[in-house]
Amino acid sequence: MYPASCITTQPCLPGHPSAQAGRAMDMTSYISAVPSILDELRLILKGKTIVACLEHMKWLGAFICIEPIHASLVGAATTEDEGFFLVEKELPDYLVVSQKLEDGSGLSLIRRAEQLRPSIKTLLVIDGFDQSVVEAALGHGCDGICTKSESFMQALRAVAGGGVFYPQAVAEVLQQKHKNDAVDPLTKREVEVVQALALGLTDQEIAKALVISPETARTHVKHIYQKLQVSNRTKAAVKAIALGLISVE
Repeated sequence: MYPASCITTQPCLPGHPSAQAGRAMDMTSYISAVPSILDELRLILKGKTIVACLEHMKWLGAFICIEPIHASLVGAATTEDEGFFLVEKELPDYLVVSQKLEDGSGLSLIRRAEQLRPSIKTLLVIDGFDQSVVEAALGHGCDGICTKSESFMQALRAVAGGGVFYPQAVAEVLQQKHKNDAVDPLTKREVEVVQALALGLTDQEIAKALVISPETARTHVKHIYQKLQVSNRTKAAVKAIALGLISVE
């Protein structure tokens, strides 16, 4: 029903016994999957622009050398102020930033970028699932969170595809924070629509997937905003995950 590029929680390359553990492993068997992943990124990123602000030059250099990303990259930096200058100058569609930078804070850069350009899609790469960091990232409107050791490509594909990406550990932080929130219950159809929002589908795509009119889809989205007390699609998806209304899987 939904685009493959928006599937947000299974590992990019499943099947290896240590794939979910994030530890070192023999990646030889995954080499054959690389071309299809790169083709998917080319399709998702076509006509889009990216600014990357990452802590290490080595890591930034490796990121730049991924061909589909290189084609969309309009700026790369290792400090907060350099990164924000590039966001101001280029007004990119996506910002990929690490939690730690050579100077400044990745969280602060996301906050500044979101204030300048509310439509920007942001992906934060964190060192570990620290509750305060996760809550701050979500508070700044971050569209995706992943760790250095796992899920990066998966998270990038999800965010670039218009969806949100929150690993189970982040979902658990959300659910703990919002467990006592009181909201009007969503109907079965509204749950289906908010799941589609989490996958990055437009109103037209939701209408097609659920076999309803675009106007009905827009009405459902409006009611979801009202019930969840949010103001945009990303916040609706995050709130629904936090309340356990939809699964991150």
